[in-house]
Amino acid sequence: MAGISAVATYSALDKIEQRKAAAIASAAFTKDLASFKTDIAKVKSLDDIFKNTKLLTTLLKAYNLESKLTDVEKLKEILTSKLSDPKSKVNTERDKRYLELAEDIDLYSGYNKIKSAAFAAKLEARLVDRYLDPGLEPKQKLLVIKSALFKKDIETFKARVANIDSPDELFKDYRLLKIVLEAYDLESEIDKAGFIKKILTSNPAEKDALVNRVNDSRYRELALDIGLFSGVKGLKSSAFANRLEDRLAQMRFEDRVDEESPGVRAALRFRALAPKIKTPYDILSDPVLRDVAFKAYGIPLEVVRQPVESQARLLESHIKFARLKEPAYAGRLIRQYLAKVETPVTATGNGALLDLFA
Repeated sequence: MAGISAVATYSALDKIEQRKAAAIASAAFTKDLASFKTDIAKVKSLDDIFKNTKLLTTLLKAYNLESKLTDVEKLKEILTSKLSDPKSKVNTERDKRYLELAEDIDLYSGYNKIKSAAFAAKLEARLVDRYLDPGLEPKQKLLVIKSALFKKDIETFKARVANIDSPDELFKDYRLLKIVLEAYDLESEIDKAGFIKKILTSNPAEKDALVNRVNDSRYRELALDIGLFSGVKGLKSSAFANRLEDRLAQMRFEDRVDEESPGVRAALRFRALAPKIKTPYDILSDPVLRDVAFKAYGIPLEVVRQPVESQARLLESHIKFARLKEPAYAGRLIRQYLAKVETPVTATGNGALLDLFA
């Protein structure tokens, strides 16, 4: 179906997201997560983690391991063992949920990873996936997840990545690389495999690394998730497989929506990232966010030829960056954008919204 109003489509999806956010806010695991964040900030040793039953319970629930809380000593032995040692306790344990958790927190190397904001976000995402009613997702997204093609691509990824032993092998496997890039909205760049390899194998921790010099935040996001600068361990991890599956489902859902209502995909991306946008450079480093902001305020694309500092000042004259974390403020900007890209709609187009997204 084509010709559904972009503004109406976005409004319908926005209401769904608001219902989802309300459900998350009132969910029992949200209080547990808040307690986890408070408690983990006080951790000064690994023993502090395993002595705190409430903290440990929340952690294990996210990995469907809460039944294992009866043997804390065994948990400690497994989760503090060395990930890089094939004979370690975590790698010889038959229940691979332990390995998934160990990969995400890596207690063998200390407690910095479990205390990070990145892990807190991952923990929240896992709790949401496990406990939130799937029916809160738009019907279109559920159709993507249940589709034969999506399931086949996920199976293909898992089968092929299991045989990858070096970063070079990833870039030689067109099908595998295509799936990875699509999940990060980089599928159109697949013909630049050599350039992408140089970006993704550079170390984001190094200031002058290529991944930090490319003016496109999507590459950095993928580089951090996949960790090719240190080998293929991250690529082959269950954590990355889960991340890829979630992202690929979202990308394909957004593609479907955009076919029916052009502009909505970019609007959804801006909505999702708005709370994280702190400066004009966060927008300028992302082609999609830049397109939304420029079109919302009628800024011609030719402005990109100017020095980036000039572009930043121009955005600051239009956007109150401290307010982008406010859904209503970000929503007004998004609707301005959609009004600019709106295409003529058919008389029957908007009537299909309930069936598509309810």
